[in-house]
Amino acid sequence: MLNELVEIIGCRALDAGFYEATTQQYLSTDNPNWPDGELENQLGYWESSFASILLINITTETGVEALRKAKLAETFLDAAIVQRESSGLVIDGYLVLATTQVSDEFKAFLIDIERDIRFVRKHVVTWGANGWERYERITPLGLERFGEHEEPAVFNSDDTGYIQLLELLAEVGSEELAERHGKEWNLNE
Repeated sequence: MLNELVEIIGCRALDAGFYEATTQQYLSTDNPNWPDGELENQLGYWESSFASILLINITTETGVEALRKAKLAETFLDAAIVQRESSGLVIDGYLVLATTQVSDEFKAFLIDIERDIRFVRKHVVTWGANGWERYERITPLGLERFGEHEEPAVFNSDDTGYIQLLELLAEVGSEELAERHGKEWNLNE
């Protein structure tokens, strides 16, 4: 189950220009930001020229324990980023928290942890009835690269939906139209 997630994230990371990396170079007693050794619940780590992604397993019985694991991983990822930034680069950090159990208590944790952008952005992926869910929300991995032989979408003027959209835009303006469309989707589910 978790191996499947590592494969999904790995493929999407590769498509987005990341490569699988090791965190060993960040594990040192000389590192004042992280002297604690390896993370027990680490599933994968990827880097690109602009970002680092750390995938960890936070499956636990309580939100309190999941939060403890998340904060520990956040500290680790931040320490790794600080080391990467010592060369003068600015590096974004993305912490991906995976869980195979989602209780009602845990749902509140999901919303709270994803809103916390201290040090790094956080994304929670969950195991659901149809497999892994929410991995499309991981910011740098949200869009997959198109294959070389795929044809781009062709605009079809026979579709009248765009005419209605343009008329509504002219009638209510862009801000009102955006608010209306935003109410159609619950992005925090």
